[in-house]
Amino acid sequence: MKRMIQAELLKMRHSTMGKMTWLVPVAAVVLGYLISQVGLYAQQFTYNIWYGTFYPCLVPLICAMNMRCEIRLHYQTMLASPVFGAGQWAAKCAAVALRLLFSQVIFWALMSLLGIVFISSVPAVAGGAGMLVVWAVSLWQIPLYLMLSAKLGMIPTVMLGLLAAFFSFSVVEKGSFFLFPFSIADRLMCPILQIRPNGLLLEQGDTLLSASVFIPGMGMVIILLAAAAFGSIKWWMRREAV
Repeated sequence: MKRMIQAELLKMRHSTMGKMTWLVPVAAVVLGYLISQVGLYAQQFTYNIWYGTFYPCLVPLICAMNMRCEIRLHYQTMLASPVFGAGQWAAKCAAVALRLLFSQVIFWALMSLLGIVFISSVPAVAGGAGMLVVWAVSLWQIPLYLMLSAKLGMIPTVMLGLLAAFFSFSVVEKGSFFLFPFSIADRLMCPILQIRPNGLLLEQGDTLLSASVFIPGMGMVIILLAAAAFGSIKWWMRREAV
């Protein structure tokens, strides 16, 4: 498994998708600080556009670019391999997850550095914890988007991610937010960063500060991850048999 993951990472290392994993977080930081004019809430605004817009679009983009490379070769490098198909698919998902974790680390490091240089409104520890949570709750999307990109192509898959990010803001403050799983990351960020999805500060006593959302939110993520992994592996195994 380790070698298969290394092989998948090597595919992405010098490709466009590899570059996107650091270009997108850099672009989010630059845009966030430019729009906010390096003001008092620059950090909060930038965190908001990252986990609310840029990252939800980066996940399907990396997945779609990854599968496009396989489609161009008609899956020959994978189908001709002697290793077991389920292991191949798991390795691909793990490699994409590691690249996305790299993006989160790049974003957090830049935000922490800028917090030292300019005004810091989000502690580095809270920001790091928040980015780990955003990454963890998005893991279920990786096998889903990999499978969808093979079926629909790159543009529809990325558009789906953009639409999901757009609609998540409309349900994030509702009690049933976890029923729309794309809003889970936005909701869990509220008590961690103590800001609303629109980037404004939360006042003491606000219901969005309650940490009770972690139980239903993470529970739903675990179910979704298991379902997406099982369904995508079954799909891939059928493709391998063709």
